[in-house]
Amino acid sequence: MMHNSIKFHGISASLVLAVPFVAVLFSSCGGASRTEEVQSDRLEAAIQQHTGEAQGTTYSIKYVSELRLEDAVFEDILEMIDREVSLWRPLSRINQINAWDRTDSLFGFVDSTQIIGPLWALSEELHGLTRGAFDPTVSPLVELWGFGLSEMGEVGADQVDSVMSFIGMVPDRFDMNEEEEDGYYKATWVRKGDPRAALDFNAIAQGYSVDLLLEALRERGITDAMVELGGEVVCRGSNASGGPWRIAVDRPIEGSTGADRTFEMVVAVQDRAICTSGSYRKFHEVDGRKISHTIDPGTGWPAANGLLSATVMAPTGAYADAMATAFMVLGAEQTKGFLNLYPELGLDVLLMSDDGQGGYSIWSSPGFEAVSSRP
Repeated sequence: MMHNSIKFHGISASLVLAVPFVAVLFSSCGGASRTEEVQSDRLEAAIQQHTGEAQGTTYSIKYVSELRLEDAVFEDILEMIDREVSLWRPLSRINQINAWDRTDSLFGFVDSTQIIGPLWALSEELHGLTRGAFDPTVSPLVELWGFGLSEMGEVGADQVDSVMSFIGMVPDRFDMNEEEEDGYYKATWVRKGDPRAALDFNAIAQGYSVDLLLEALRERGITDAMVELGGEVVCRGSNASGGPWRIAVDRPIEGSTGADRTFEMVVAVQDRAICTSGSYRKFHEVDGRKISHTIDPGTGWPAANGLLSATVMAPTGAYADAMATAFMVLGAEQTKGFLNLYPELGLDVLLMSDDGQGGYSIWSSPGFEAVSSRP
């Protein structure tokens, strides 16, 4: 007998536009932007590097191998992700979902690339863990505050309250699930409680992208590699000199980009991802007051907890990327409490906070401290 089933439940992910906050310190020839040469006395293995532009930023892929892969291996993956979750592409899957304006019927699609489904599932998990600090339905609020595709207009309590009426990961506002037939995936269905509800996976998509790029290398037998996209980094194995990959974290200095960037510390990363989210580079200034681009989905207002940046090391890029965003919403003290509550997640964290005197203070977890040094 044929059996069809559709089960709906709450789902989520959160939004912060990607801004690079880390740099890769390479110990080999052929540096790209946001890289710095490091001399080594050791004999280096053959190193390959691919660089380019994607997702509104740049990427750098480096791996130890005598053979160089075709650029198309990586370009095809990045193009596939863009087709699914880029808000800048009018016909992307996520824009089709966001444009669906029916509340009396479902939007259905076949998730053949397995991009949106896994992002949604992980987002649901993280939404629960962070008690809503991570939430992709915050997208309309990001637009309201002028940090998405729209310009910022008048924003007050009335406007925020109006948008908050359709924000949240509760089933009657925005829900998604997969249909199975005889135990096999058949289709994905989306239900909206308000036609204005919309999603944005920007706070997790780049981390997920570096995971997919690294997986492509692993499938081809390459075990020593570093993948960086928009400052989100995942490392496996060793660098060309046989040691851990060295990743530099920026100081939280307003307006510091490119050649003006200075590093706070260098982190030895091996078999982990490292991602940073911050508020000191992207903000609005209104009546002399800085408005952070990190929006708290629980209040509808920009986060104002004094946290300038959160750098997270985690087993995967998607997890590190998403948790860095969530911690920017939670602030330093709640983040420390979260880490004490969930040590099994294997997260190591660096927090840099406004000290109220024109400078910043630094706190790092023991695991982060153990692999960090001053540049």
